[in-house]
Amino acid sequence: MTAEGFVYDAFVSYRHQEPDKSWVRRTLVPHLDAAGLRVCLDHRDFRLGVPIVTEMARAVEQSRYTIAVLSPTYLVSTFTELENVLAEHLGLERAERRLLLIRREPCEPPLRLRARLMLEMTDETEIEDGLSRLVTEMRQPAAPHG
Repeated sequence: MTAEGFVYDAFVSYRHQEPDKSWVRRTLVPHLDAAGLRVCLDHRDFRLGVPIVTEMARAVEQSRYTIAVLSPTYLVSTFTELENVLAEHLGLERAERRLLLIRREPCEPPLRLRARLMLEMTDETEIEDGLSRLVTEMRQPAAPHG
C-alpha cells in the first residue's frame, strides 16, 4: 500500500500498439520504478480470467493516479477511453486529481482532455525533463481536483 492507502501510485493507460507499447514498457515504467513508485500495468497486474472491464475499474480505484499516454491510436480505442473516463469520474466524485496526461505523439484529444494541463513529450528532447516532472508531481501531497 502507498502512504495514502492506495495499492499503486499509478495505473498506466496506453495503447498496446507500437510505438506506444515499447515506450511505456521500456521508458516510462522503468523510470517510475527507479523512482520507487508502484505502477500497475495491465499485462502484468490484471488477474487472468477476470473480465477486463472489472480489472480496469480495479486498477483505477486502487491507483492514486491514472497516467494516460496520448497518441492518435490511444484516442480511437474504446478501452483506453473507458480507463480515462473512469479516472475522471472518480476524480470528480472524490474532488481529487486522478488523471495525468502525457502527449506522446502529436494528436488532438477531445475537449474534456484538452481542458487539462498535460506533459508534452512528443519530442525526444522533452522526455527526461518530462519524466522528472511527472515523478515530482506524483510525490506531492494529494491536491484537490480543479
